[in-house]
Amino acid sequence: MSHDMAQGPDAPVVETVDEIVRQTPEMAVLPLPPVDAARSAAGRLGAERVYQLARLGREYERVHGLTPGRQRRRQLIQLGKRYEVEHGLRAARPRRRPKGDAWEDFLTALTRVVKPAHRPAVAKLVAALRDGSQTAA
Repeated sequence: MSHDMAQGPDAPVVETVDEIVRQTPEMAVLPLPPVDAARSAAGRLGAERVYQLARLGREYERVHGLTPGRQRRRQLIQLGKRYEVEHGLRAARPRRRPKGDAWEDFLTALTRVVKPAHRPAVAKLVAALRDGSQTAA
C-alpha cells in the first residue's frame, strides 16, 4: 500500500519545506539554545588539531611509502602523532613506568590507606624490608 493511498486518494501531496512550514506555523521558529563561546572556540581548535594530524599522517605515509588503511581517519591521526615524534614536534611518551621494588611500592601505598592506628606497624615492616634488601645487596 503506497503512502498516498494511506492518506486517501484526494489528500494533497506536500512537496516543499515552505509548504510544511505554512501548514505548521508553531514549528516555524524553534528557539536555539545559547552558544557558549569558549566551547565553540575549543571545538574549532580541536577540529583544527585533527585536521593537522591527518595532514601529518598523509605526509608520514608518503615519506614511508605506506598505503592507506581501513580506518582512515583514526589511522591518519595516529600516523600524524608518530610523524610529530619523529620530527621533534612532540615529545615521545615513555612506554612503561620504571621498575622498582614491588613490595616496597605496595607497602608505601598501604601506609597511606591504612588506619592511623596501624601505620606504625606497617612502617616497621617497610623499614625491615629496606634493611633486609640492603644487607642482601
